[in-house]
Amino acid sequence: MKRNTAAVVGALGIIALAVTGCSASSGAGGGEAAPVDGAKIKVAVSKDPGAINPILNATGAGTDIAAYGYDSLLSFAAGKPASGVLAESWEESPTEATFTLKEGILCQDGTELTASDVKATFEYANENGSPYIGVYFDPEVAIDADDAARTVKFTNPAPDSFLAQSVGALPIVCASGLEDPAKLDTEQFGTGAYKLVDVAPGQNYTFELRDDYTWGPDGVTSDTEGLPATVEVSVVESDATRANMMQSGELDIATVTGTERDRLQSEDFAQVLELPLRPGLVFFNQNEGRATNDLAVRTAIANALDRDEIGNVSSSGRGAQLVTLVPEIGAACTAMDSSAALPAFDTAASEKGLDAAGWKVGSDGIREKDGKKLSIKLLYPVNESASVTAAIELMQVKLKVVGIDGVPTPTPAYTDVIFSGGDWDLVWAPIFTSLPSNWAGILGGDFPPNGGNWTYNTNEEYFDLVAEASKLAGEDSCGAWEKAQDSLFSNLEILPFYSGTETAYGTNAEFAYSKESLSPISIRVVK
Repeated sequence: MKRNTAAVVGALGIIALAVTGCSASSGAGGGEAAPVDGAKIKVAVSKDPGAINPILNATGAGTDIAAYGYDSLLSFAAGKPASGVLAESWEESPTEATFTLKEGILCQDGTELTASDVKATFEYANENGSPYIGVYFDPEVAIDADDAARTVKFTNPAPDSFLAQSVGALPIVCASGLEDPAKLDTEQFGTGAYKLVDVAPGQNYTFELRDDYTWGPDGVTSDTEGLPATVEVSVVESDATRANMMQSGELDIATVTGTERDRLQSEDFAQVLELPLRPGLVFFNQNEGRATNDLAVRTAIANALDRDEIGNVSSSGRGAQLVTLVPEIGAACTAMDSSAALPAFDTAASEKGLDAAGWKVGSDGIREKDGKKLSIKLLYPVNESASVTAAIELMQVKLKVVGIDGVPTPTPAYTDVIFSGGDWDLVWAPIFTSLPSNWAGILGGDFPPNGGNWTYNTNEEYFDLVAEASKLAGEDSCGAWEKAQDSLFSNLEILPFYSGTETAYGTNAEFAYSKESLSPISIRVVK
């Protein structure tokens, strides 16, 4: 089955299914504050999404902006059953999921959303190389829409433990948006609670609350008390600047990472949320001809890197070692632990493994084989935090100890590099998912340029374990998915480091997060 894994890699933060309920602590204003209607608030995002097509832009910044204007079939709160957004009810098995839409769902242009519109969104995504292919839906899924019954049925060619949760997460685009998809890059055509009314690219996105929104999860409507009437989303890339603007009152909601949070501890906020930051994951280029195609080299690299030391640096001392690819706020199988499958930090074992693989130390201390130096490109996003940059530099130091020339390679568009089959060996890619089955899409399928298997993964043991796990439904499948994850770690498709945290602050505003994005319909302005 061909899978385009581009998915969740956007900046690469993506794709978690809608997850709310992150751990929270409230300031003095929390809990007793009264909601305020008709207010305008200012929210910061750390990056500009560029084109805002919700189907083709799966970056963290893209989903930040899409959340205002687009709904999905379902949403998922951590530790709770799924909630319907566009879906009134649903039935599922590992191969079929049938959704019945709520009645009277209106697009921003006033037309009613139909089952055919839902089907058309998936068809558009499939035909246009959406990064969600193979993650939110199988490219060969059969979709039947019945407008009169308001039902959409998905039939998978292969079992999927979390079929409803997966297809239920795709943003749904209204018919007017699909008539001229080029407009999706600059306008929104969804059923979300907010309408995009003004854009200053790279600076601000302004949204106004619709007066006809009645289908939100858990009864949220346009009349829900405390929903802001206007939200101005500003692009503020600097942590320090966001912290300054929260202190000065220029922002009402913003996230801050690293040590900039220290000076906000004494401030009186309506809400403070500790959020899991994009995890520190290193992926290996296993394409033929790369040194990292050899498991012995990948293992030696893992042996050479102290995950605790590097992880503490990357998370500014606020993180925890990753033992699974599904975080605690994930939608399923959050208790998996594959740490025993990872190679230990052992410099001597690293050197011994490289010797056995034929890589001998040269006169300059760098290993060579067949006249080629063991030089490894360490690709990472140019706009990563200072702490991640420092962690990459520490990796370079540690690799040199065992005779590997690690070359830090920051790039503003590293996803273009990996999906095009470009020049890289290791990539620091903080991919965030909330289902173990998502990884089968990210790490499977055809190689670039014919598919999205950008790590060139050929781990047949993993593929077989995925096939077995997929036959089981829901939580009953978690043990099988853990075995598949063990295979990813032991074969070093992925080397996990630390998860960090970022802190979201609200001045006169309370809120929750979905995926890695602020949930607009969770915002309540308070006083």
